[in-house]
Amino acid sequence: MNNLPDEIPALETGRLTLRKLNPGDAENVFEYASKPEVSEYLLWYPHISIEESIDFIKFAESQFTSGISIIWGIELKQENKIIGTIDLRNYQTVDKCGETGYGISSLYWNRGIMTEALSSVIKFGFKTLSLNRIEAHCENENTGSWHVMEKAGMKFEGILREKMFLKGSFRSMKMYSILKSEYK
Repeated sequence: MNNLPDEIPALETGRLTLRKLNPGDAENVFEYASKPEVSEYLLWYPHISIEESIDFIKFAESQFTSGISIIWGIELKQENKIIGTIDLRNYQTVDKCGETGYGISSLYWNRGIMTEALSSVIKFGFKTLSLNRIEAHCENENTGSWHVMEKAGMKFEGILREKMFLKGSFRSMKMYSILKSEYK
């Protein structure tokens, strides 16, 4: 893709700045990433040390540098702190399809923040990267996550039976997507 940015672009919404993570964000990342409820349905386990958060920030940079994904820190403007992350990955395909995932501090659940962040990433994917499809999946039990997808305009496509081996067991996932032609 020739329309990829050279740097992780900052995306602005009413309450948020989605931006590149930097080493100074490690304490904020650790603050939410160390909480078991935040990672319950995610691939990773709670961070047990600040070093794990520092390693995650380095990982985010390497993912962008290698063209695998863009991982944004979600900064709440009012508090001037990182409260979660959202990514867009696997976007360099001939199919013009990308995938997104996210996690946010439980202190900010049910406030529409993640829907705002996801809507911004969807807009970026369609407008800047010229994607045709953006998809996401989550466990059926993760009602907060699939509600976010629905509120951001994504449509339920079905259940991917035992799609992921996660934390010791196979898990079925709800698949959602939005097409460029459906984007408003």
